[in-house]
Amino acid sequence: MAKSEKRAVHMKGIRSRILRTAENLFLEQGYKTTTIRQIVQDSGITSGSIYNIYEDKEHLFAALIDEFLDDAAKRVGEALADKTPEQRLVAYIAMELFYVEKNPVIREMMYAAHTSPMIMESVIENHAYLAREVWDARRHTKIESLHTAILLAEGAVSSYVLCFDFSEKLDYSSIRKRVMFSILRTMGLDTRETNRLIQYMEENKDLWLDLAEQVLHHSDEADK
Repeated sequence: MAKSEKRAVHMKGIRSRILRTAENLFLEQGYKTTTIRQIVQDSGITSGSIYNIYEDKEHLFAALIDEFLDDAAKRVGEALADKTPEQRLVAYIAMELFYVEKNPVIREMMYAAHTSPMIMESVIENHAYLAREVWDARRHTKIESLHTAILLAEGAVSSYVLCFDFSEKLDYSSIRKRVMFSILRTMGLDTRETNRLIQYMEENKDLWLDLAEQVLHHSDEADK
């Protein structure tokens, strides 16, 4: 193996150790509490090496979010290969909605992601290819409009994330359905099809939670 190849393998190993350590800390205690110092201590990688790869904690977090989104799309594609693009899109979003309700740490991580313009740009790009089949089937013409629709959809998800921090306990099931209704109507679906897909979302809650668990523990599978 050439010296340059050895260095590439070495750097890949360092990057992986940083990401896996950060992932474990983020999932255990959230984004806000986790520090680069903790990642240094738990990974054994120097802060200089971390900052050589990632500009700051936000950029490191963004790399993890990209991993989660890619893995989520892959798992949805495999689990729902025989379903419609609309059903796969619902599954992808439902994984977020149901897990946000279940896990306050994920809720805090989602809030951090949704309030970072840099991460949101990446999320919109990631969601675009998944939503394109649904969008194109309705003969929309401008891809810029698709990006606008996804931005509005993410705004609806953000409102769902925030509602759990209100002092008054709300009807989260009703809000979740309204969020999905807003997203699907924004994507161009009619009311009848939208309501049918919302029912599909509610009937398959366990599947969405299971897929989300798989995404959040994908590194555990790789280690086996």
